[in-house]
Amino acid sequence: MNANAALVTAGSPSRDLHPCLCTGSIQEARDVVTLMFNRVDGRRFDFLAGQFVTIRFSWAGQTYSRVFTIASPPTRPDRIALTIKAAADGNATRILHDHFGEGSIVEISGATGDFTLEGRAVEKALFLCAGSGITPLMSMMRALHDAASDLDVAFIQCARSPDDVLFGPELQMFRENMHGLTVEAVCSRPSDSGDSGNTARLDMARLARLVPDVGSRTVFLCGPAGFMQAMRGHLIDLGVPAERVFEEAFGPASPSESKAPSDMKIIVAFERSGIRREAGESATILELAEAAGIYLDTSCRMGVCGTCKVRLIEGEVDLNDMGGLSEVERQGGFILACCSTPRGDVTVDL
Repeated sequence: MNANAALVTAGSPSRDLHPCLCTGSIQEARDVVTLMFNRVDGRRFDFLAGQFVTIRFSWAGQTYSRVFTIASPPTRPDRIALTIKAAADGNATRILHDHFGEGSIVEISGATGDFTLEGRAVEKALFLCAGSGITPLMSMMRALHDAASDLDVAFIQCARSPDDVLFGPELQMFRENMHGLTVEAVCSRPSDSGDSGNTARLDMARLARLVPDVGSRTVFLCGPAGFMQAMRGHLIDLGVPAERVFEEAFGPASPSESKAPSDMKIIVAFERSGIRREAGESATILELAEAAGIYLDTSCRMGVCGTCKVRLIEGEVDLNDMGGLSEVERQGGFILACCSTPRGDVTVDL
């Protein structure tokens, strides 16, 4: 079912937002859909392959803001495509899947992010991804294809099963047209139809077989945090210098091992709201604020975009961000509410 989302005026966005019209949708896999958007004002989108945007919409009286990487290439700037996986516990992504499509209106921010090919001297590349982590790499591949690039690229996609492989036919078409491209899909289990195919997890030995010259490549790595941690170790062991591994994480940062004892009572005080709440184990500042009915602008909810930046007045937190704060902001006492858990009693400027 399609629905028009009301334009959101509440809150103060972290960057300019533009009304955009959904012009179509594609079901990529059982839980993955691509939504395509044009700007209502008719202007083109300005972005680099690999960057992300914030999408804001409202449904049933509630406002949602989330971050998604652009899957389409900047060589086709009249529209952008956002490929969205419906997370099992993700209410916002489920709404986008079930209720948004052609004719829906949302707001989309300008693009940001430095997970791009731009400004990097890359002679040979390895694009290595899992799950939704394929989206920035598809933007790069589509841009390279449109530019008739002869860049040597080894593209490896890891998926749960053959049913979950994304953009398979398009990647094979690219492989036929681009002599420097190799494409592999590695699945950890058979498809629902019983077709086992070539199933095996991507361990270090398999990675070395698929990309024998991996040590001489520049790697663009994207996927869930656990996958990236494992692949990063394999790449370093296979001789890839750490400075030639560029990463974009899809999923929350791993929690810090430093945390308060489970029997310790922790109070979080929201200074401007005059509200105090007891913090449950592993609860973030954002979760506590939302439970107390305190509005805080947020998008990615995993420490990337910087939208939920807030000043810490007193106390200490474990801040497990993914680069959403600058060093100047850290020194200025700011934290990201979505990935900050209190070590003891804290006061925040909310």
